[in-house]
Amino acid sequence: MAAMIVLTDHVHTWGCSATVHYSHAPHSVVAQSTLALHLEFNSNLPPHPMFRSYALFRTAVIGGAAITVNGPSFVATDVTEMQFELISDNGAAVAVVNQFDTTGAFAGPPKEATSVRTVSFHRPSNGTTVYVHTTKVYAGGRDITEAEGVQSAIAGLTALGLDPADLIMKVTTDAARVARPQRLDLNTNELVDEVIDPRLG
Repeated sequence: MAAMIVLTDHVHTWGCSATVHYSHAPHSVVAQSTLALHLEFNSNLPPHPMFRSYALFRTAVIGGAAITVNGPSFVATDVTEMQFELISDNGAAVAVVNQFDTTGAFAGPPKEATSVRTVSFHRPSNGTTVYVHTTKVYAGGRDITEAEGVQSAIAGLTALGLDPADLIMKVTTDAARVARPQRLDLNTNELVDEVIDPRLG
């Protein structure tokens, strides 16, 4: 019997790193992340730039306990949350996140998020994005509040050695905005689609 995909998601970055916090009803799955595309920028680079993209799960909540994963995949029963990170330095990347059912009871199609929220930080000089944290809640999952999302975003930003006070923070629940790389229009103070390489979709 072919394994059915319970959850699938695409994560995009453009000149920044991104994290995603998934919350859902208990699943027995193989969780897998795949780096689908990596592009290296050739302008506006720092001295001696590092070029890398890496997709991995940081943590998961399994059987009610938070477990450190720090790898591209894991197998577990009673998974209710996952913290995923797409690291991208001096370039752009696309990653695919999947959960494959291991019980044989799931008939599909993959579940859709019932609520999404993105907390992003932008440079005040040009509106480009420095870091993005997204929360996605699915049916039966624990609600992730805006306050928790902001707290996680600030923690992820400071772990990169950046100061939130030096940046402009924006929060959106617009699913279309969440699905595409954004930048901040400094004239309107609104998020707009970033102009990206068409290969990123």
